[in-house]
Amino acid sequence: TQVFQNAICSWRCWYCFVDFELLSANTKFSEFKSADELLDLYLAETDRPGVIDLSGGQPDLVPEWGLWFTRALSRRNMLSSVYLWSDDNLSNDYLWRYLQPDEIQELAGLRNYGRVGCFKGFDAESFSFNTKADPKLFAEQFALMTRLVQAGFDVYGYVTLTTVNETGMEAKMDEFVDRLQQVHPNFPLRTVPLRISAFTPTQARLGPGQEKALDLQERAVVAWNHELRRRFSQGELQKNITTHSLDNR
Repeated sequence: TQVFQNAICSWRCWYCFVDFELLSANTKFSEFKSADELLDLYLAETDRPGVIDLSGGQPDLVPEWGLWFTRALSRRNMLSSVYLWSDDNLSNDYLWRYLQPDEIQELAGLRNYGRVGCFKGFDAESFSFNTKADPKLFAEQFALMTRLVQAGFDVYGYVTLTTVNETGMEAKMDEFVDRLQQVHPNFPLRTVPLRISAFTPTQARLGPGQEKALDLQERAVVAWNHELRRRFSQGELQKNITTHSLDNR
């Protein structure tokens, strides 16, 4: 995969693989590039991968980026030869605020385009611990994901199961998966827990709370798996993630 990163982000997740100084739109560490200029860099590779990932930071802080990129691919007759993927940390509604409805439909209707939204925790407390953001914003993630599903995007979910509070974890996970099913009954089947590990950019951010969270995620994923086994058949759980329909696509 060829990854292009938007060098700005709304959150400061302690486990992020990007150094925080690369998430502040600092021109010492980033450059303004058009979609065509990024494609030129991609085409200059001798062994080009079949997937381009628009990542970050938070790509949707430039909500037109995906649309600009697909149009650049189209101008070069590359829409059928490249799969375009974009990451989203579900922190803003700029896609709807700044794109026109027909532009959103243009992007959602592309065959070789998919996106993922990352839920930063499984309750308001874990969300705030992970992102350093207002816990009230936890609920906004579900509203934004619902809009993506209803718009017809081929969309998936990540979730980070890191928390410092183990009290009532199983009940909290039950409620979290309930909320995913309010987005769409099949959405838990399109959601992947991300295992968080310590590595170079995160080492300086690890304190007692983060160390505890690394351990507690193992219990949290057990609770997650229990909820999925309780709600879905073994056959459904064994299917490829891409085969689970969101109905309106």
